[in-house]
Amino acid sequence: MSQQPLRICILENGRTPDDLIDEFGSYPKMIDKWLSPYLPQATFTYLSPVRGEKLPAPGDFDGFILTGSKHSTYERSPWMVGLIALLQQLRQKRIPVFGICFGHQIMADAYGGLNAKSSKGWGVGAHQYNYETPDLPGSIASFVFHQDQVQKVPPEATRIGGSAHCENGVFAYSFPAISVQYHPEFSAEYIQALAKKFRGDLLSDSVSANALDSIAHLPVDASPVAKWVADFFRTHRTP
Repeated sequence: MSQQPLRICILENGRTPDDLIDEFGSYPKMIDKWLSPYLPQATFTYLSPVRGEKLPAPGDFDGFILTGSKHSTYERSPWMVGLIALLQQLRQKRIPVFGICFGHQIMADAYGGLNAKSSKGWGVGAHQYNYETPDLPGSIASFVFHQDQVQKVPPEATRIGGSAHCENGVFAYSFPAISVQYHPEFSAEYIQALAKKFRGDLLSDSVSANALDSIAHLPVDASPVAKWVADFFRTHRTP
């Protein structure tokens, strides 16, 4: 297996709240910290569409990772339109891409699916995800924070995982693309901080309380997902 450097671009679509960023870091830094032990040959570059930074050309990198965001894909802000165009170019050129939460949703939009606000409301805390793929264990708990969900599976996607709250939670595409609705890069401490910060604002008291209870009682191990994503980028690197 090649050990040549893999150039991975992490596209920042959302920002850590100002009062939490010093303790927990940016979303690209969280992803880098989570994935780099399993992909030591990778060098990570952070670019921020949500801050207005220019998107790279598809061939500038060997692979792309899309972060989560507080924004919804159906807002169709100019930077989101540009991101959709880039995703379509990545499909055409078969450059691998991995999406997280908002990244999962905007990939679905770009590739012919549909993301929308879910009638199930907010999913926050630790949720059990079940898988139908040999690449992952049959059931793993993961951290979630979202109210939008993919309502229509893209025609070139296969649903390989989901939860009781989010059926369309994990996709693998017929081209080099995979995505997850949950946050494998989040720590228990960060998701706890979010559940407390937004209690009584974005989140009802009951949603926040249930989230904190789930985090306390459902162990989360994101290493199987990290191994899966690392293998994906190694397998699909361009010659």
